[in-house]
Amino acid sequence: MTANGDIEHGDADRAAGVPAGTIEQSPLLHNGGNATSNLTALVSSGDGPRSMDSGITRTCLASAIIMAIAPLQYGYHIAELNTPKGIITKCDSDAAHGSRLPLCLPMNDNMYSLATSIFAIGGLFGSLAAGWMAERWGRRGALMYNNLPFVIGPLLMAFALTPGMLVAGRLISGVGSGASIVIAPLYLSEIAPVKLRGTLNLLNQLSIVVGILVTLVIGVLANSGPYWRVSVGFGLVLASLQLLIIQFAVESPRYLWSRGQRVEARHVLRYLRGTANVDDEVAGWVSTSDASDSDEVPSRAERTVTIFNIFMFPEYRKPWVLVLLLQFGQQLSGINTVFYYSSSVLEKMFSSHVSSILTMLIGVLNVLATSSGALIVDRFGRRPLLFASMATMTISITLLGLSLAFSWNVMAVASLYLVVASFAPGYGPAAAAGGSWALAANWTGTFIVAAAFLPTKGKTIEEIAKKLR
Repeated sequence: MTANGDIEHGDADRAAGVPAGTIEQSPLLHNGGNATSNLTALVSSGDGPRSMDSGITRTCLASAIIMAIAPLQYGYHIAELNTPKGIITKCDSDAAHGSRLPLCLPMNDNMYSLATSIFAIGGLFGSLAAGWMAERWGRRGALMYNNLPFVIGPLLMAFALTPGMLVAGRLISGVGSGASIVIAPLYLSEIAPVKLRGTLNLLNQLSIVVGILVTLVIGVLANSGPYWRVSVGFGLVLASLQLLIIQFAVESPRYLWSRGQRVEARHVLRYLRGTANVDDEVAGWVSTSDASDSDEVPSRAERTVTIFNIFMFPEYRKPWVLVLLLQFGQQLSGINTVFYYSSSVLEKMFSSHVSSILTMLIGVLNVLATSSGALIVDRFGRRPLLFASMATMTISITLLGLSLAFSWNVMAVASLYLVVASFAPGYGPAAAAGGSWALAANWTGTFIVAAAFLPTKGKTIEEIAKKLR
């Protein structure tokens, strides 16, 4: 602490949850060879461009990428049981039996459906706990501790002795996934420059689809014998990676400010923006905190809105209904059945090897379509893209249903790809954001669709109808 009350760099780093000297020493977070000395000079002089006008610095981008490993893990766990279903539930008689672990975990379709869908139940609990975690441990701390279920879940699945252990691992991984897709977007929003907040937040959705692609690629490479355990256990590698490098990411300056750590917040913000002139951005925080610290009784419009009292505010009822319909409708569109069960569907038309490759290409298309959506969203706007996504998904799902009914194999594959290409640019980003009610609707819809899909396979229309009565 200096004589005038300012915190020195090492003290501020520690107070901000960053090891002393990390910002100055880490090559990941430099803005150039002598960025630290330049910025230190600016801090001392108070000069530099306004933070509101700054772009995405290397410090900001590096921190964002490190934290985006969390939604990447969510994407990975979404599709980890897609490709290896056959070798998990049915043993390969030609494979070696030398391991102490069972070669496979024989189970019926209902049990495998439970193992797939229970992930959504964990996600529901994780998303509801995420807000408390982010306030209790900070954004960075919450994402660090959130790797615990991402470690335990894959360990249980990789060393599963019974189907029950596989189910338990999926449930625990779901808890971490639910929390990650709440906390990571919050962190990205709080470290992003004001004018580029939407751009940086696209990293969240892109990380999810890259995670899906990674699990589908590994599913192809590990689709034989006991190697399915590598596929379901690889999430441990992703969790370990984030735990190793998360120390190089800074804490959210907005969170530090809300906790009364004003000097530390300014210190971190200066490094995120690459300028010492952060007064314009901090001014918005001051007005918010002053309003919340006021002793006056707040008006109706100023009351804190929570998931329990949101119904008391007429101005939020319509948006609440729209958000619920959007999130629940996203799941009823059937997109997650593609990521959960596409390999099982394609195996009815092609060999196991061909179907696994076709499934992997779904992941490639998903990444490309999401990336293209990020490039055109500012030109066309989110609302037109959302409506276009809904319309094309309706057409593609109709074509998929007809092609499956009449055994048009090539048309079925093309329709499956069209479903993904239609979803990713419009519906995908819309479904990736939302409050607690929205996420609850999303996870509930995920569970219903995932649980209901597989048990109907091989049953007649009459048998399904009788079950639903």
